[in-house]
Parts: sequence; C-alpha cells; structure tokens
Amino acid sequence: MHKYKKSLGQHFIHDSNIIDKIIKYIKPNESDTFLEIGPGDGALSFPLSTIVKNLIMIEKDSSLISKLNLLLKSSKSIKIINGDILKIKIEDYLINNLRVVGNLPYNISTEILFKFTHLDITVKDLHFMLQKEVVDRVVAKPKTKQYGRLSIMCQTYFSVESLFDISPNVFFPKPKVWSAYIRLVPKKNIFMSKIHENKFNFIVNASFISRRKMIKSSLKNLVDLKKLSHVIGDITVRPEELHSEDFIEIARHV
Repeated sequence: MHKYKKSLGQHFIHDSNIIDKIIKYIKPNESDTFLEIGPGDGALSFPLSTIVKNLIMIEKDSSLISKLNLLLKSSKSIKIINGDILKIKIEDYLINNLRVVGNLPYNISTEILFKFTHLDITVKDLHFMLQKEVVDRVVAKPKTKQYGRLSIMCQTYFSVESLFDISPNVFFPKPKVWSAYIRLVPKKNIFMSKIHENKFNFIVNASFISRRKMIKSSLKNLVDLKKLSHVIGDITVRPEELHSEDFIEIARHV
C-alpha cells in the first residue's frame, strides 16, 4: 500500500465518475500528445493511455514509478520521468502542440502555472485540478477580492475557464478544501517583443507589491505619470481595478 506523502501534497482521486467527467471535458484524440503532471497512482493516466498517441508523465515521488509502470505496462505510448516539474526543462522532453493535464499539488500550483506562461514550445491547452480558491483567483474579475497578480498573469497568457467543482470526498487522503477543474488555452501574439513582455512582468510585479496603493504611487518611479494618465485615464485607481490589457498597454509606455 502506498504511503501518502503530505510534503508532496498528495491527494489521489478514487472516484471513476470524476475521472470520466475529466475525460469528457478534455476530449482526448488518438493523435494527441499529452503531458501529465503528477500522475500519482495512474487514475487518469490509464484511461488516457488507451486513447492518445503519446503520454508523457512527470512524477516526483520515486516510490510511485514502479506502480505506474506496472499499471501501464500494456501501453507502448508512455514515458515516465521521475523528476520535479519545477526543476525540469520541459522543452527537453516535449514537442509542439502539446496538451497538458494534471492534479497539481496545492502547495506549488501557482508556481507551476507561472512556469507555463514562459515555455519555448507551443501548448494547445492545459487542464488542471487545483484548489478551488486558486481557480477562483485565476478566473476572477477586476474589482473583486480574489483578483490579483495571479489573475492578471493567467488571463494575459491564457483564455481561462472554470469547468466544475470537486468535493473533498473523492480524494484519498481527503483534503480539507474543495478543488476545481480549470481549462487554460494559450493566447497568441500577446506582446510586440520580448522587451515588451519583460516590461509587462516587471510592471505587474511592481503594482502588486502593495495592492492597496494607487497605481500612480506604485509606478511613479517607472512610468511618466502623464503617459500613464493617457493610457488608463484615472491614475488614482488601484491595481486590482485594472484589466490585464491595461497592464499590457502600460508596459508599452515604460
């Protein structure tokens, strides 16, 4: 019996109805290449491996590798990498037009999301199970409590959609919070250049160091306030009142 590791944030699904629902929303095709982050005990890996052309899995817990190999031994389309998703250079293993799925550990989920905003390969879509609170933040609208840096970064790089909520009762060990399933589809041609993108990232970070500060105070040493007024109008607004498009436009004028 597998000894679940709290340090790795392990909560595995043991409900076939939820797995079927995930497959329904993902809509895998035979020609797809999938990357699965944190396959765990293979609850989603096995049905995916029977459908798709290639399935690459990244699992940090070395004690699960033999179990995954045994479960998926009849499939010739799999590759299991024992490693840390945050440390691995994904581009070394993957191809363009990749599809990504994962039940992400709650303690590093935002770091993984940020990692996927800066890949050198083309990703078709991403489907993640996350803590519901994180999903609510990703899809939040301006002027709401949940809206912040994570919302802006994800909504800049992806079209985001919360698909359905998931009860703690379908996991073992049972988490203390609800989860949710989210779809992220990468956007194209977001920035004029790499310099523009770097400026955008810097501006967003600077704006949310103190989210209650007016934007004119947060950016006073970075942007000509006359130009800022021209871009967003009211420079007394706070960062959580601006859309991701506003930050993209501000970055053009830095």
